[in-house]
Amino acid sequence: MQTISLDTVIPQQDKKITSIYNTEARQIVHLQLSAAQEIPTHKSPKQVFIIVKSGKVVFTVSDQEITLSAQEITLSANEVLVMEPDEYHSLKALEDTSILVIKS
Repeated sequence: MQTISLDTVIPQQDKKITSIYNTEARQIVHLQLSAAQEIPTHKSPKQVFIIVKSGKVVFTVSDQEITLSAQEITLSANEVLVMEPDEYHSLKALEDTSILVIKS
């Protein structure tokens, strides 16, 4: 058994990414963003679970890298977004935000 403590201080500079668990089958990452910080469009070959611990973030999700049919989803604390493999997505923090990202 293992316990992990997550830093709750949002950095005032660049985004902070902390790897919590990493195997070939599964990854868990703690991502902290300051308000207005963005992560550009990308995709994952795995299913992705986004768990917002605190703050507010907007995700743009699409099945293609560039599309007019992209969907915007705003998430706040205690909300979860599930993305299927190979869905393109980008995000922008609307407030200082702390997120757990689980890929499996």
